[in-house]
Amino acid sequence: MIGRFAGALGRMALMAAVCLLVTAGRAEAEGEKNRDFPKTPPVVDKISVRPGDRWTYQWIDDITGETKFYQTFTLTEIKDGTFSVAISSTPFGQSTSTTGLLVYDSSWGLLDDGVWSRNSGDPGTGVRLPLEVGAEWQTHHVAVRKNPNQEWNVDTRSVVAAYEEVPLRFGLTYDAFRIETTETLTPAAGGAGATLKITLWYAPAVNRYVKRLVETRSKDRLQSRNLEMLTEYKRRRDD
Repeated sequence: MIGRFAGALGRMALMAAVCLLVTAGRAEAEGEKNRDFPKTPPVVDKISVRPGDRWTYQWIDDITGETKFYQTFTLTEIKDGTFSVAISSTPFGQSTSTTGLLVYDSSWGLLDDGVWSRNSGDPGTGVRLPLEVGAEWQTHHVAVRKNPNQEWNVDTRSVVAAYEEVPLRFGLTYDAFRIETTETLTPAAGGAGATLKITLWYAPAVNRYVKRLVETRSKDRLQSRNLEMLTEYKRRRDD
């Protein structure tokens, strides 16, 4: 009797172990399936911002690894199809900030930063709608500096290379479009130009980029590489 009872217990234990193995196998397979098939990339046809929205970035020298300053961009007004944005820059380790006003087109292409103006928005800061993986565009604009007077011809090519998860510092993670832009800058008066390689990760969840890497080369030699990473995003409060 005891032998038969022990045998039954053994068979039950064996069956339970088999069930656990099957369940674990299914879970592992499901995990592999999820890894093989990431989220379907959306198509973005609108940037839903409103005055009072603000974004704070950590600005890093990506060659030395040093944090240089923090910048907060606050959308103050939407006027004539453009964004007016107040910027506050605070050097790392200091409490005193400098302020200014930037003007962007409605796709975050920079038009005027107070020093340089552009006759069309700079794609190195913005996007092209509708935004979807595989999209490509080319642009030409003239950047003008008033004092001292300078003009540069800027030719760009942008490609939406991927839609991917972007981990940032401070535990932030966003799903974002990776946009790769190459800018060739040539002075109108002649002389040596420069090439910028810009990688921008635009996250629909914050209506702006969450990460931006700008690499500058002169005569095909690396001059600088700067990184911006979002540290805080806040929507306008209506309470």
